Amino acid sequence: MTVEDWEKRWKLEQTGFHMDQVHPMLVKYYSKLTRDKPKLRFYLPLCGKSVDLKWLSDNGHDVVGCDGSDIGCQDFFKENSLPYTSEALPESTGGGVLYQNKEKNIKLYRCDFFKLSPEIIGQFDCIWDRGSFVAIPVTERGRYAELILQSLKPTGRYLLDTFQLPHQNYQGPPFNTEEDEVNKYFGQKCTIEKLAVNNVFNQKHLEQWKVEYFNEIVYLLTSK
Repeated sequence: MTVEDWEKRWKLEQTGFHMDQVHPMLVKYYSKLTRDKPKLRFYLPLCGKSVDLKWLSDNGHDVVGCDGSDIGCQDFFKENSLPYTSEALPESTGGGVLYQNKEKNIKLYRCDFFKLSPEIIGQFDCIWDRGSFVAIPVTERGRYAELILQSLKPTGRYLLDTFQLPHQNYQGPPFNTEEDEVNKYFGQKCTIEKLAVNNVFNQKHLEQWKVEYFNEIVYLLTSK
């Protein structure tokens, strides 16, 4: 899917991927991700209006998100009653916009993920990837992983939420992710720990997606 496709989904309110509560895997593995350190820099790629952004900020961290939709970015600030400003990003981002709160500790970059380089946003202590890696076309995963690794500090940690599902009848996103793919794209530069395997299959997956299983696999990646 293109950035334009995601923007269309927001306009049509086809945002079933949005969660109204903090993601349980972020809460469960928060201490492992942060090592209980205060005031870290967090990155949430393809964040939409995730409530995880506010939760991490309330826990004292500086939070940066990236999304392709102005609607998602603006809705985050509006729904959390946070006054915000907007400013144009460098031309290299393809006409991107930076939205940020008054305190400037929550920054949402509305632009193509692949045009948002570490030169613009810096590097991060922690990356929380919920619904981003699995939404990127499989052919772009190598490019995606390279940019994620460039954005991670030498001491950084990366919490990656993935899914296993068949694609005979459902084309995605989300796209299936096998453990060997995680090793392929990240194993050279990160140690990889599998934290959880959760069966999250429900009637929607069977009736709407025509899939017979749907598993959530969570990994913690630590820079070597």
